Amino acid sequence: MFCIKSRYITCLLEQNLVKTACPINYDLEFEPDFDKFKFRGKEKIHIKILRPTRRLVLHSAELEINDCTIIWNEKNLKAKATLDEKNEKLVLSFPQEISGKAILLINFVGTLNDKLVGFYRSKYEHNGKEKHLATTQFEAADARRAFPCWDEPEAKATFDVSLIVDNGLTAISNMPVVSSKRIGKKTIFRFDRTPVMSTYLLYLGVGEFEFLQGKLGKTIIRIVTTKGKKLQGKMALVFTKQFLSYFQNYFKIQYPLPKLDMIAIPDFASGAMENWGAITFRETVLLYDSRTSSTDTLQHIAEVVAHELAHQWFGNLVTMRWWNDLWLNESFATFMATKAVDKIYPQWDFWDQFLISEMTGGLSLDSLKSSHPIDIDVKSPAEVRQIFDEISYNKGGSVLMMLENFIGQENFRNGMHGYLKKHEYSNATTDDLWNSLGAASGKPVRRMMNTWVRQIGYPIIEAAKVGSKIKLSQKRFSLENTNKAFPGKWIIPISIRTEDKVITKMMKSSTIVISHSNKWFKVNDGQKGFYRTKYDTESLEKLGVLIEEKKISNLDRWSIHHDLTALVLSNQYPLKYYLDFVSHYENEDDYVVLSDIVGFLNFLYVMLSGEEFWDEIREFNQYFMSIIFQRIGWDPVKGEKPTHALLRSILISSLAKLDDQDIIKEAKSRFTGLLKSGSLNPDLRNAIYSAVAWDGDSKTYRQMIGLYHKASTQEEKVRFLGSLSNFKEEKLLAKTLTFTLSKDVRTQNLFVPVARIVANPHGKELVWPWIRKNWKILVKKFGVGNPLLNRIIGSVSVMADMQREKEVRSFFARNHVPGTEMKLAQSLERIRIHTKFLENVRKEFGQ
Repeated sequence: MFCIKSRYITCLLEQNLVKTACPINYDLEFEPDFDKFKFRGKEKIHIKILRPTRRLVLHSAELEINDCTIIWNEKNLKAKATLDEKNEKLVLSFPQEISGKAILLINFVGTLNDKLVGFYRSKYEHNGKEKHLATTQFEAADARRAFPCWDEPEAKATFDVSLIVDNGLTAISNMPVVSSKRIGKKTIFRFDRTPVMSTYLLYLGVGEFEFLQGKLGKTIIRIVTTKGKKLQGKMALVFTKQFLSYFQNYFKIQYPLPKLDMIAIPDFASGAMENWGAITFRETVLLYDSRTSSTDTLQHIAEVVAHELAHQWFGNLVTMRWWNDLWLNESFATFMATKAVDKIYPQWDFWDQFLISEMTGGLSLDSLKSSHPIDIDVKSPAEVRQIFDEISYNKGGSVLMMLENFIGQENFRNGMHGYLKKHEYSNATTDDLWNSLGAASGKPVRRMMNTWVRQIGYPIIEAAKVGSKIKLSQKRFSLENTNKAFPGKWIIPISIRTEDKVITKMMKSSTIVISHSNKWFKVNDGQKGFYRTKYDTESLEKLGVLIEEKKISNLDRWSIHHDLTALVLSNQYPLKYYLDFVSHYENEDDYVVLSDIVGFLNFLYVMLSGEEFWDEIREFNQYFMSIIFQRIGWDPVKGEKPTHALLRSILISSLAKLDDQDIIKEAKSRFTGLLKSGSLNPDLRNAIYSAVAWDGDSKTYRQMIGLYHKASTQEEKVRFLGSLSNFKEEKLLAKTLTFTLSKDVRTQNLFVPVARIVANPHGKELVWPWIRKNWKILVKKFGVGNPLLNRIIGSVSVMADMQREKEVRSFFARNHVPGTEMKLAQSLERIRIHTKFLENVRKEFGQ
């Protein structure tokens, strides 16, 4: 359609620097200096100048340009270099017009920063000594912080990398080392040429590494860690082999590089990064210690490894043309990771868990007016960084699940293979994907899916039994439920389960009517569709009976509850009705369903703390959770599902916060046992640490601090850091917030205690004043563009006070940081939603 095409062209012309010249090959040399935390670099870029010009514009940020020359027509022309710091561009001016092929020579110096972006340093300890390594994080637009380049996804080129490092250090890049040569106190590592790829996928690593090596076919696989940790990479090596084999078979395309490094980095802002052939991870999502690591950690490692491996095809082999199509990378990696893990480990019920890990976040964010479409116009790096969120990952993955269900698994697979083969080593758009899937299935993929990716939000289906028919009406769902009608209409693949069959129908209009003669019906069978359902009261009560009798699937039991919580929060159902309805779930035994219920009850406990009726909420929560916990118990039994371990931990933590004395007593007993023997079930550690802290005092606090410092793994450190946020005494919680800014807490973990304290009824009022007081420190610590800064802003969204909403709005208007606009708008909207919800609940309970 014309409007879609014109949108794309506008975005491309405003941002794309490649319309004047494009790179063919980068020959790069870097020499990091760990004494001064600087690096020297030089590059030789083979380029093609597309039209006669006297100037070229590249991306460059935080670099000092020392010398720049262009070789053209056998002439060496000196270039005048001008840095545009605000727009992160390097303008090169030449004494005459040039065109065609040329070679750019640039010498530069940069900083090994501590902001976790660009070419940065990471600090760690080994044998009591402080060490540093150098690593990179270039996505989305931070390669320009390491070398001047055309830092855009479409500007693909090959890369020849050399790293000059101190003797005794090892260097890593995307490709294998082809030579290493010692020259005095330095060693020069030269790497093989990369395939054609985007700048954001380049990797540079220098440090004292050790390796755990394996092989799949001809591909060498290495788990890379700092010294002393390689044995914790055994499970990651197993997962990497399994999932790499799975994806090669599924996509029918071999992994194209000769080696694959999986690198554990002590300091890392995101969970992981898919650099081609050199994937980086936080230590907590790659390293597994069988003595202390939990089932949750094991499953998370598997999921993240699978996610990053899927990127080697979706993102690396085929790359989105511009960042508006980021979802082609992230949504597919999210969806394919679940598919891979579920295939290899079906006992983990990963498609069931997909509802918690992915669909919940997508539905939540996209229920805000301040959300954004999956395919969104973005121009600046600040705008690009903001869309690495629950829309690009979670919603995108969820609508892909819906699409696969609509066209069939084999058609979906064939369509993806065609898409990857057609666009390999190149770039693609959303329309290219729709063309491939439409051709493979013969179905109107583009027409349907454009209603899901081009517009904001999702529908709620109002379903009512009218005589012998079911009337379905769609409209956009919004948590900020106002009288204003929001635009939006979707083509929805409807599925309705009844007593004896499943009815399927395409809903193309605002209202449809379906014949129905059964006793009951359930819309969105198996929660394959990315939408909510609101039933008439009679139909909902019938479903409540089916929930009690477990005559509908666990996924349907989940979706009924999850939709009801959204309707309660948007003030379309009274809270008391919800609490009555939850009684239908007292015999529930499914992890996915119960985690959703416990999660919402915990939300109510925190949100309504301090209200006159808070004790009623506490008593209800304790009653419901105790019933469930009595069945599951403290210790695993033979043959129980792996997800029971996840549920057990959630219940213990929640009941302790409800002051359940039996839970607290047993937690203390087991904690004492740990201190004496060093032994404790890893699946119980987080819950027990939190329970002990909840009932603890200043002595307990000092004990937890000591254990934090002694912890030998990052996973265990994060557990103790979280427990420091679970005390009742405000002075201790304030002490924790101060501790987060100390050198003892890694920047990547700073958000952990903040998130825990806002979820603590005794500490939720402390966080906003702390943010205001320390905002400049936080900005300096994270740096502009770090995704962790948005997490800090998002923590204020738990508030429910319009005066606070005004304070937050005013404060950030005066203290604006580029790249936080979207998160701020979403946080302010959530405060308004919570305020209105609280006002209505107060009226309902007569306060």
